[in-house]
Amino acid sequence: MPIYNAEEYEEAVERIKMKAAAMNIEMGECLSERAICEFEELCNITLPPAYRIFLKRVGDGCNDMFGGGCRLKALCEIERRDLSSPFMLDREWIWEDDKRPSDVIGEEIAAQVYQGEIELVDAGDCMSFNLIVSGKCRGEVWCFSDVGVQPCCERQDFLGWFELWLDNPDGVDYFKDYDYDADCGPNVL
Repeated sequence: MPIYNAEEYEEAVERIKMKAAAMNIEMGECLSERAICEFEELCNITLPPAYRIFLKRVGDGCNDMFGGGCRLKALCEIERRDLSSPFMLDREWIWEDDKRPSDVIGEEIAAQVYQGEIELVDAGDCMSFNLIVSGKCRGEVWCFSDVGVQPCCERQDFLGWFELWLDNPDGVDYFKDYDYDADCGPNVL
C-alpha cells in the first residue's frame, strides 16, 4: 500500500476500522479536533492528514502491535517538543556504515534525523517506527534504529503503514525493499 491521496482516506479509514474490529483490536478513543490542535500548537506543527483522520475516526493508539507488548502510542504519550525543524532525509542513512569520524556523524544525526518526527511504536531492540511530521517526507512512516533510519518498505503514509500491519500482523516485511546484511544492517538494493 503506497501513500494514499486525500480522496482515498475515507475508504482506507473504513477498511481499517472493519479489519481492526474483525481482529478484536482495542483502539483508543477517537480524539476531537480540539485535542489534536492542542498537540499541534504545543509542537508548532500540523500533523499529516492521514494521521489526523486516523486519530479522529479510528482511534488514538492501540495495544498488541507486532506482538511482544508493542503498542501504537496515544497522542498524549508522544513527547511534546518543537517539531517545526524539518526531518532532513529523503532516503535511508545507515550511519553504522558511514566511514566519517563519529563526532561528524553525531552532529549530522542531531541536525538531520531527530527532528520533525514522532515515535509511534517502540518495537524494542533499539528499533522504532516514527512518523515524519515536517520535511520532504512529511506523512511517511520510517524505521529508526541505533544503526540508521530508512523509510518503511514501499514508502508508507500512516494509513498505508497501519493497514499493511492489519493485513499481515505476524509477518510484515518492513525491509522488503532492502537487502539485509547481518554484518552491516539493511542496505538499499
